[in-house]
Amino acid sequence: MSKYSKFTLFLFILLVSIFLFVIKNYTYGYILFLLSLIPVFFIFRNEFLLLAFLKIRKKDMKGLKKYLGHIKNPKLQLTKNQMAYYYFLNGILYSEDNILQSENYMQKALDLGLKFKQNIAIAKLNLAVAALSKGNKKKAEFLLLEAKKMDISGLLHNQIQIIKIQMKKMNIGNMNRPNPYVRKNF
Repeated sequence: MSKYSKFTLFLFILLVSIFLFVIKNYTYGYILFLLSLIPVFFIFRNEFLLLAFLKIRKKDMKGLKKYLGHIKNPKLQLTKNQMAYYYFLNGILYSEDNILQSENYMQKALDLGLKFKQNIAIAKLNLAVAALSKGNKKKAEFLLLEAKKMDISGLLHNQIQIIKIQMKKMNIGNMNRPNPYVRKNF
């Protein structure tokens, strides 16, 4: 359901509630007034995103994909902040399967503006992994540093250390290779 149809539903229920107050049917007027607040709540908190967050908390990726699939047109159904979290959740969903698609979603989420520092840290960590997989070590180091700054509670400390170890292993492999641009003296 689009945010505009939710707003229309809110206005309709509110007008019926006002009509019931005018004809002095206060009980049903109060009930309908309280019911009119439900669509307003779901304008600012999309029901499918709420269900998707519950599924990610339970680590149910199939359920996460199912609820994110219900959002067909994010620009029409979601507000700007909700679109950031929609792309963030899609980035998490595809982080195990397709790192490049995950990178696109995480970048969109950061561009739209994630609210919480922990979510920004997760997004930057995923972007660092994507940059490392492309071979861009400097960008990966920069993103890891930013992720470390944003990780206030220290939940991502172990993942950051694992990625740093992987980066060091990449250096060891490069040190053993001969430089192809050096001329050999015969």
